[in-house]
Amino acid sequence: MADRVSSLLTRTQRERVRTDFADVEQAKRRRDQRKIRSRVAAGVEDFELLVDYPDRQFELAFEDHSDELLEARLADAYLTVERCRAINDVDRDDLLERAQQRRSAVETDETPSLEALSIQTSEQRRQRVAADLAESYRPSRWKRLSDALLKIGLALIAFVSVLAVIVPEFTNGFGSVPGIVGAGVLAGGLGIVGLRAVKYDLLPAVLALADDPAGTVQSAWNRL
Repeated sequence: MADRVSSLLTRTQRERVRTDFADVEQAKRRRDQRKIRSRVAAGVEDFELLVDYPDRQFELAFEDHSDELLEARLADAYLTVERCRAINDVDRDDLLERAQQRRSAVETDETPSLEALSIQTSEQRRQRVAADLAESYRPSRWKRLSDALLKIGLALIAFVSVLAVIVPEFTNGFGSVPGIVGAGVLAGGLGIVGLRAVKYDLLPAVLALADDPAGTVQSAWNRL
C-alpha cells in the first residue's frame, strides 16, 4: 500500500474548506478553524528550515507536476503569503530587507537559486531605474564633441555678426577670420550630427524596412 502523503491540511479539513464548512455544526466548524489556524502557523515555522533546502530537492519534489499546474499552485501560494503579510500589517519593504539579510546568512553551494533571486525594495528599484535611465541618456564622446563644436561655431558666427553691425569695416579684413573659423567648426559639428543620424536612425530604419517592409511601415504609421 502506498504511503499516504501528509499535507498542510488533513483530507477532511481540505474538503471542508472547499465546501466552506457546509453542513458542519457551528461547534465543529470553530474547532476545525482553530485547528487549521494552528496547522498554518506551524507550517510557516517550517520555512525556517526550508529556506536553504538544497535546490535539487525542490526540483525532485515537483518533477511530477506539469509546468501549468506548478505555476497555478505557486500563484496561489504567492497570493496567500501576500494576504498574510497585508492582513498582519507587515511592510513589504521591511519584509524584503529581512529576506535579503536572511539570504546572505543561509546561501550555500547547494542553493544557487538564492543568489539568483531578484529581491529589491521600492527604493532600490527606484535607484536602479534612475541609474539605468541616467546611463541610457548619458551622451557619448561623439555627442559631447558635436555639441561643443556647434556651440563654439555658433558663438563665433554670432560674434562676427555683432561686429559686422558695429564695425562693418573691421569684418572686411581680419575680422572675418573668426566667422570663417566658426563656419568650419559649425560644419564639423553638423557633420558629426549627420553621421550619427545615419548610423543610429537611417541605417536601422533601412535594415528594418528590408527585413520586414509591411511591419516597419505599419509601425511608422502607428507612430504618426
